[in-house]
Amino acid sequence: MSAIQTTVVLAMTADGKISAVDPKAPRDSDPVDQAHLEYQASLADLVLVGAGTIRAEGGTYTIRNPELLAAREVRGQSPQPITCVVSGSLDLSLDLPFLSQDIKRWIFTTRTGLKRNTDATSLQKLAELIDLGETDLDWDRAYSLMAERGIHKVIVLGGGSLTAALVKAGRIDYWWLTIWPVIYGGKHAPSPVEGEGFLPQAAPHLELVETRQVGSQLFLHYRTLN
Repeated sequence: MSAIQTTVVLAMTADGKISAVDPKAPRDSDPVDQAHLEYQASLADLVLVGAGTIRAEGGTYTIRNPELLAAREVRGQSPQPITCVVSGSLDLSLDLPFLSQDIKRWIFTTRTGLKRNTDATSLQKLAELIDLGETDLDWDRAYSLMAERGIHKVIVLGGGSLTAALVKAGRIDYWWLTIWPVIYGGKHAPSPVEGEGFLPQAAPHLELVETRQVGSQLFLHYRTLN
């Protein structure tokens, strides 16, 4: 395990979908799942989220519970974790609500993305743009930079492409999976880990650390073994 602990926190349907085919389709939020997510986010120094998720949701998750905010203050953390959006193409609109939230913002991107985005100069005034490679993101460089800046705990909120990239890079230490008691279906509906997939002999294996059941929802806590 690296000096930076990285945990994926996500919710998925019983058939393994993190959203419906239309990711912007409205969904009723569950208060128990929201409380779980808020607690996990409250422990983090930095939240990693994919550009597609930010485009779909508009903004990042923020902590509001006074007790969790007080606990962060006691631990010497900022009121809100840094939110780092991952976008190799830098395909982010200046009117995203995320860019006006009262948080510290980073964007992991590439030199190609910086060159192509005509709004890069304006984006730089709203978030710190961090170049991690010519065309592909270098996760070793990303983690070195985070370590240099005092980041110890990262949570990953998806989407599937970001999670796949981090799994491939061997950077996921723990998983918190909430299983919703619902079926979305659809072969094009997003799943927790996308990318090219893994052959059985190369697939990461997990160890179950903890389970909780609240009503018909399951909360599963895993540790990555390899």
